[in-house]
Amino acid sequence: MISASLTYLRDGDDAVVTVLIGGLLLLASPLVVPSILVLGYVSRVLRRTADGDDAPPAFDGWSGLLTEGLKGFVVTLVYSLVPLAVFAVAAVFGVGAAVVGSGGGSGSLLGGLLGGAFALVLALAALAVSLAGLYVTPAALAAVADSGRIGDGFAIGTLWTVVAKRAYATGWLTAAAVVLAGALAVGVLSVVPVLGTIAGVFVQFYALVAAAAVVGWTWTDVRPVAPDPPDSEIAERPAV
Repeated sequence: MISASLTYLRDGDDAVVTVLIGGLLLLASPLVVPSILVLGYVSRVLRRTADGDDAPPAFDGWSGLLTEGLKGFVVTLVYSLVPLAVFAVAAVFGVGAAVVGSGGGSGSLLGGLLGGAFALVLALAALAVSLAGLYVTPAALAAVADSGRIGDGFAIGTLWTVVAKRAYATGWLTAAAVVLAGALAVGVLSVVPVLGTIAGVFVQFYALVAAAAVVGWTWTDVRPVAPDPPDSEIAERPAV
């Protein structure tokens, strides 16, 4: 699957144009809107590959691309904010423990130790939540891309049936390996000042799309099966 993902964009009709546009958008990502457009493109890749279409989408229909990207942006933002909130609480308790412990006395020392221990527990919990978020986010993005409904990205019960499958774990690890390989390539290119850093952004886009293709192919096998809707009309009995 890794080799197929690495040739996914290359085998497209407009590979050079797509990588060029995607890289330029990533370069301008501090402006926020370009990064949302990239997320919109990733969403299209997820949907197409999940539906069995291995032709890379083009950067067109920019208003629709922006809409899809906004949905993906909300999903990634929420899954990243939760662990950050827990980390913030841990930091508050850590500072409080340091202040109490510096007050002197056995009571202050005990309070500082308890506060510090609680802050450590919260920090470990935040780390666990962060790792869980990284694991679930691709499935959430695929669910939203598949249905077009942003609420499906937060349907925890349904997503659990997906992320608990071995096929999803395998696909996630494969996508993570692709992203890691891209990050290593970016690191090597960054040794060259300016030009290497710019080239690394295009490599980053290529790796991101390759990983999205892996997730899309995985979603084909693990996507929840919707129950058949009940018949709206009762068939009439044939006359005897």
